[in-house]
Amino acid sequence: MWKYLAVTILCSSLMAGCATSSGVFRIDENTYQVSTRATWELGGRAGAKRMALEEATGYCGKQGKVLRVIKSSEDYGHFEGGTVDLLFSCEKGK
Repeated sequence: MWKYLAVTILCSSLMAGCATSSGVFRIDENTYQVSTRATWELGGRAGAKRMALEEATGYCGKQGKVLRVIKSSEDYGHFEGGTVDLLFSCEKGK
């Protein structure tokens, strides 16, 4: 039982280190950016894009607004995995 628990905690810790996010930060009036990175185990570029969109959507949702992507740039490195820089704004819903 204890071995199983220790292995589970170790694997969870290692996987958590495979994805990072800068968090949302303000660039200008109603313009924000989030940068994410995910290793190939977590989807690489596609995983990083999913994480960035989820974080931006959640940020706008907390304000009662919807996400509007202004610009998205993606990159992939063999050892680094995928990275995404997402520039966005939060708009009133229709």
